[in-house]
Amino acid sequence: MRTAIVTGSSSGIGEALSLDLARWGWRVFGFDLTAADSPMTSSDLAGFGGSVEPMVVDVTDRMAVEAAVARVLAATGGTLDAVVANAGIREAGAFEETPVEDLKRLFDVNLGGAMHLARAALPALRSTLDSRIVIVSSVGGLSALPGLAAYCGSKWALEGWAESLAHELATQGVGVSLVEPASVQTGLWDAGTIHGDPDGPYASVIEALEDGDDRAWARALDPHSVSATMVAVVEGRRGLRHPIGLTARARFVARGVVPAGVQRRIIGRLTHQDPPARSPRHPDGVIMVTGCSSGFGLHTAVELARRGRRVAATMRDLSRRGPLDAALAEAGVADRVEVLRLDVTDQSSIDETMAVADSWLRLAGDVGRLVGLVNNAGLLAVGPFEELPPDAVDRVLDTNLHGTLAVTRAVLPRLRGHGGRIVCVTSSSGLGGLPTWSAYAASKWGVEGWAESLAFEVGPHGIDVVLVEPGAYPTGIWRDDVRHGSPDGPYGPMVEAMAAADRGAAESGGDPKAVARVVARVFDAHLPLTRRPVGRGAWLRWAARGVVPFGVQRRVVARMVG
Repeated sequence: MRTAIVTGSSSGIGEALSLDLARWGWRVFGFDLTAADSPMTSSDLAGFGGSVEPMVVDVTDRMAVEAAVARVLAATGGTLDAVVANAGIREAGAFEETPVEDLKRLFDVNLGGAMHLARAALPALRSTLDSRIVIVSSVGGLSALPGLAAYCGSKWALEGWAESLAHELATQGVGVSLVEPASVQTGLWDAGTIHGDPDGPYASVIEALEDGDDRAWARALDPHSVSATMVAVVEGRRGLRHPIGLTARARFVARGVVPAGVQRRIIGRLTHQDPPARSPRHPDGVIMVTGCSSGFGLHTAVELARRGRRVAATMRDLSRRGPLDAALAEAGVADRVEVLRLDVTDQSSIDETMAVADSWLRLAGDVGRLVGLVNNAGLLAVGPFEELPPDAVDRVLDTNLHGTLAVTRAVLPRLRGHGGRIVCVTSSSGLGGLPTWSAYAASKWGVEGWAESLAFEVGPHGIDVVLVEPGAYPTGIWRDDVRHGSPDGPYGPMVEAMAAADRGAAESGGDPKAVARVVARVFDAHLPLTRRPVGRGAWLRWAARGVVPFGVQRRVVARMVG
């Protein structure tokens, strides 16, 4: 008998899939916080030969997931044919007004839960012929949606992680699939509230979201219709992405073909969002840049100051400010830059830095106010996901993804009164997955989906959100300790091939000052573009996104890594 684990199995898609798999003869272990209250009974499966065995598991708890998977393997004699990462929650409303703890819970469930399950199950899956990992994403993983910035960020992060994982596991006999349903009639709609003050600055977002939810519910899919497709995927249907429903299929076709700015205008009109206001260029005022101790951040701070801007250059460790000070002195612009300590992963550090920005406003008036933010701080960890230390994955996500959201959330109330621009430095890894890059890809895809969605909310306040997507450049991110994975393990040849490819790409990447110049031009432009790829590699991946089938991409990557 084939065995599967399904998370979020007590309701909605998870319940429907668990029952349908059991009717096809599968032994299903259902992980859910409310599994003890599952309405499924043996009478539901009478005469079918399969079974559903509920287990109480919190998917956000890595140790609990590992223990539960171990119990499953003990019960099956060590065999496991499929896992379905379906558990998910929804947070909707104004991003700025959503409690931080709710944002964290959203990513912990939607992204962390899938990662914990895959990591625990991979050794068993690799030893089982034609096994599969199925990840339930959403139409929100295919395009930006107003009022759902964090939710879309979590689903885009899933997509980037899964795409990278699919490359890695192709040689291990483990298939990876993404299921992307349109709106489905599940308890997900009732589980969360719509955050935000109905009389506050984002009132139109909240009103449009409430109206949109009513319309979406009226045409939402039945969970069993989604389950029918998912059963085929679990049983081996080929392909990485499986959109379900007309809306999902339309947005799947549009991704990578219709420019982000055009999609934003179309979706904004369909959902009755307030149109964006022209963002002023603000030649005076302060632009905050994170991660300025080296690389893109250092060069961006210097370039902005060289163009006459006042800059708050931040870094986690002020003992590493020497290279920045030297570069500022050489350019003759040290008087235009204030160097501040900021740890983007520490909310107290963010609050302290924002207090300094507020003092500028009080003392210097318009010259001292914040008019822009460059989210640049980032960390790298590469290696096969199964062999990446969990703490390394956490550091990448905390810095690259959660740090970006936290700093932006703090800056937004300081920009709303006069407008401004927010630049997020992502990566070509936010445009396409690669083997050994799953954690980094998840962090960058998550920022991309969140940023595109945030633009709906802040556009009417004269705030532009721009994504700058560099390819590989020789910067301080390439430390010796970023690589993980055993050369003698199951992924050994891939680890060595990707290390060589990464070194070659970084060495031939050109001058990182080119990225700084692109960022600086965003603040000078009258109408900045939403996406700005930088470098040949980034442009190629941008052009391939949504156009070149994943199967073709996988063959190209496989040839690259031997």
